[in-house]
Amino acid sequence: MKKLIVLFVVLVIAACTSSTRTSSSGSTAKTNNYKRESNAMRPAFMIYHSSDTISELHFKIASKELLYMRPDAINFSSNVLISYKLVNNYESKEILDSGSVRLVDSNNEGLEKYLIGKMNFKAIFPKSYYLRVTVTDLNRNSSYKTTLAVDKASMLSRQNFLVRSKQDEAPVFRNYLKLEEQVQIQYRMASSMSLFVRYYNRTFPLAAPPFSLTDPQPFQYKADSTFVLQLSDKGTVDFTMNKDGFYHFVLDSTKRDGLTLFHFNDAFPEVKTADAMITPLRYITSREEYTALTSSTNKKADVEKFWLECTGNMERAKEVIRKFYTRVNDANVHFSSYLEGWKTDRGMIYLIYGSPNTIYRTANTENWIYGDASNINSLQFMFVRVDNPFSDNDFSLERSGNYRQQWYMAVDVWRQGRAYLQD
Repeated sequence: MKKLIVLFVVLVIAACTSSTRTSSSGSTAKTNNYKRESNAMRPAFMIYHSSDTISELHFKIASKELLYMRPDAINFSSNVLISYKLVNNYESKEILDSGSVRLVDSNNEGLEKYLIGKMNFKAIFPKSYYLRVTVTDLNRNSSYKTTLAVDKASMLSRQNFLVRSKQDEAPVFRNYLKLEEQVQIQYRMASSMSLFVRYYNRTFPLAAPPFSLTDPQPFQYKADSTFVLQLSDKGTVDFTMNKDGFYHFVLDSTKRDGLTLFHFNDAFPEVKTADAMITPLRYITSREEYTALTSSTNKKADVEKFWLECTGNMERAKEVIRKFYTRVNDANVHFSSYLEGWKTDRGMIYLIYGSPNTIYRTANTENWIYGDASNINSLQFMFVRVDNPFSDNDFSLERSGNYRQQWYMAVDVWRQGRAYLQD
């Protein structure tokens, strides 16, 4: 097995930044970054507002997702171009700022590592923007595109905080930590201020089926406990994740804008325990079956038995288990908010139906289409962004009773031992 190396210094071959008011084609909003493809790039991004005029785009790319070639007959090297365009709104054609950076990494030993770096861009406080980012593997001639919300309207929002690992000082590109993981929280201003912390330890139900019209219970914002951390004169404070649940860090105790760090379980986003394998099965089991699984004295054996009874033989069971829990893992990666990704509305649909054929995005919606996008009879799900103080990745499904028959048909396919729609 190859050893994983984290590379915090990347070789910058060329970079440019320009401020411009020229026009460019707007975002088509037709994309699907949730589709699992071999050798596909899945870069991670994070935005941090370092001043009133400058913001930082931090990036992280896995070397195993890049093609290393030997153009000089000596070194195997990657060749990556990262570019951005800053716009006023999601559909805007007017570019406020743009820039690019080219990365070359030599890797003759074939080690697995991460390429981590940052780019500065010009964004003026107080205002919100969108950042269109393209990462191109020039060796493979393939690209990854995404649009990131830039929330610079407030000095209290999560993008005013930068979280770094105490172990290696690298930025943390996730909002969840392992128990006893130590990080340093950096606020944008070098000032010894009080950081108010609200702790929550809640058990959230998984998403209701798409045909359910029951209103969800409102979140109770009263914290289970509170305490105060003191920022240093450099605006930093150390923090250790020592409990299940999540911590909400705010500079103004009367407001909800701030940074949130979560602990789901130490294996997250992967599924490695029998308990973690059982809970997603609630979508495709009866109440009696689920109760029997959760109360079992040998949960691992009973999970395997459930899938074996669905498929009829061990080889098929192994394949269906792999596909089902790969979707759970991917849902955790893509859709986690204040709860695990597979429990969310988008995670539920992704788990049962797989990745959609087409996604149409706006600033606050995602329209998932299964089948031909031009066919009015294709299955569609509309998700709307929820204003959530703990996460900007919370979307709610527009439910309808019309989904009932299609939902039960998809569940029945799983119970027959087949993955509904191939990934």
